[in-house]
Amino acid sequence: MFECKVFVDATSPIGTLDKRCYGQFIEHLGECIYGGIWVGEGSNVPNMKGYRLDVLEAVRQLNCPIVRWPGGNFVSGYHWLDGIGPRDQRPRRYDMAWGQDEPNTFGTDEFVEWCRLVGAEPYIVVNAGNGTPEEAAQWVEYCNSTKNTYFAQLRRKYGHEEPYRVKVWGIGNELYGRWQIGFCVDGAECARRTIEFAHEMRMVDPEIKLIAVGCEDPEWNISMVRHAGEYFDYLSIHIYIWGVNKSYRELVSYSVDIERRLRNIYDLIQSARRKYNIKREIKIAFDEWNVWYPEAKPPLLSQITSIKDAVFTAGVLNSLHRLCNEVPIAAFAQTVNVLPLIFASNDGRIVLTPQYLVFKMYGENTGDNVLPATSDSPLYKSSELNMYIPFLDISATLTKNGNTLYLHLVNRHESDAAHLQVSFRGYKPIKGCMQTVAGETVESKNTLEEPNAVRIEKGDVKVENDKVILELKPHSINIVKLEGEPTT
Repeated sequence: MFECKVFVDATSPIGTLDKRCYGQFIEHLGECIYGGIWVGEGSNVPNMKGYRLDVLEAVRQLNCPIVRWPGGNFVSGYHWLDGIGPRDQRPRRYDMAWGQDEPNTFGTDEFVEWCRLVGAEPYIVVNAGNGTPEEAAQWVEYCNSTKNTYFAQLRRKYGHEEPYRVKVWGIGNELYGRWQIGFCVDGAECARRTIEFAHEMRMVDPEIKLIAVGCEDPEWNISMVRHAGEYFDYLSIHIYIWGVNKSYRELVSYSVDIERRLRNIYDLIQSARRKYNIKREIKIAFDEWNVWYPEAKPPLLSQITSIKDAVFTAGVLNSLHRLCNEVPIAAFAQTVNVLPLIFASNDGRIVLTPQYLVFKMYGENTGDNVLPATSDSPLYKSSELNMYIPFLDISATLTKNGNTLYLHLVNRHESDAAHLQVSFRGYKPIKGCMQTVAGETVESKNTLEEPNAVRIEKGDVKVENDKVILELKPHSINIVKLEGEPTT
């Protein structure tokens, strides 16, 4: 066991936590939509109006704030008009992005209804690959317009009188990549395309928020900000960690690296805004991220992750807490069956991975303001990142009324427990409770045969002399909920 002292300052919040950092991403890829989200009303798998019921309920329990759809690479060739109207009359198309047949039985109306059923805000990405600005603007009209014009009336014709009021829209996906249909050769070309789309989309609804394509290439991002910075609100960033041949310690280090990379990108964006006098505020949408193993190959991209991946995931969520002012929106890739939180088999069984359990704990137990939290944790050296990584990772959040404080604690150590003493400024803890995900080993996972091998466990919290005393299991993710009162 190693000893650690933690200090939390409740008097000086870092910023307000945007719960959309817990967002999800679903794409027309593998069995994410068909078989995962949607099975159809005639399926033997229990469903509600075609939506797979066990998955629906599992996603509801995440308290998911926002969902990105329909892609991903898929959107670079997707034409939204194929996915509306009577389902038996929709065309079946060849999806060039993934080489699959697309039946179009799950489209805009089905997506928005599913978001309402799970309690999430819809985030729609438009086709800026082989699509047009006009097509994108018409999609905004279909979703948001209250007028008596053609596409608003088309929505009403198909049974949806009230507008959907979709506020968050993405302009294309990974347009820097030659794997995309209609990719751009450089950031300047993408900026010009972004301007064309943004201009027409905002002519229909000036209130929408737009997410443009960014990446980890500084020249690309500078070009986007320089030429199109007055037209979008967020730059999209995608980061996947390749899990093959990584030791446990190296894998769980990468949340620290992701935090550093996102902060560097944000600082570059702000430098470019200042240089080119861009008045519009621009933040980051970290709208695809996960760990990716070699077994997750096209067309299904299926994998079942374990405790080590859950430790990595919690580290990323803690990083997003600390980046609350820079990265208000994020989306885990993906929710069901593709690199999934939830694996849903065709025989009606599901697996809730340890990563799912992390999202569930965080979604149910997070305050409104992020607090400064420091520790004297021992460190280890990551040879891949060439930096020292603390065994203990902590973030803290506080509710608006100042009474409930959450500690989000990750013990990265693979074999040693951590003994913590937590002290506070501006907060007096009175009582507390704790939830933990740990498993037997770092390789522990849930499977169809053993769906509950890893689960959320409850633990004890000791409050003594205005301090909190805790013990954290090895390779564990922990959330401590404290009830108390603010102090002066």
